[in-house]
Amino acid sequence: MQLNIFDKGENNVIDIDTRDQQNHAGRIFINGNNNYIRIGRGCVSDKDMYIVIESNCRFDVGEDVRLSMANIYIGASSVLRIGDRTGFTGLVHLNLVEAKAIEIGTDCSIASGVWMTTSDFHSIISLESGARLNAAKPVHVGNHVWIANQASLLKGSMIGDNAIIGAHAVVTGTVPAHCVAAGNPARIVRDNVTWRADLI
Repeated sequence: MQLNIFDKGENNVIDIDTRDQQNHAGRIFINGNNNYIRIGRGCVSDKDMYIVIESNCRFDVGEDVRLSMANIYIGASSVLRIGDRTGFTGLVHLNLVEAKAIEIGTDCSIASGVWMTTSDFHSIISLESGARLNAAKPVHVGNHVWIANQASLLKGSMIGDNAIIGAHAVVTGTVPAHCVAAGNPARIVRDNVTWRADLI
């Protein structure tokens, strides 16, 4: 296993402990300048991990994070933070553009096929005013959140601590702490809950 970093820019800070080299694989392409990239101790990535970073970005991964087969695009002036002990299982897509952030807390479990994005990637325009109606927004995932297979967190999604997002859910707004959200569009189907990784 080998992590390949292709740094095409200038003034990029890369902070990855060489003692973890045997745990890392995949590719990171740094296309621009003035970026800060940190991957904490004890992290693991798969050979299919693929990350592209433009200019003036921050990619900050905590300790003991399982990046697995992450497919990540960090557009100019965007910020991605992933907290300690969070794990991706399989292919997870994160798309950060329009200088917005995705923040994922600690102890989260994010299943294969999950999508998170800060933008619609196209503009919706008012015919009356000519103004854009669908501005980009950040995405925030709290601590100890479980996001099930194929769920989508669209721009502006705010997930509270200990929440659960059901399989194939499409989130466009706020999911409070200790709630289960499911469906398209996602709605609260249960509250006053938490979760744990083992079966009791």
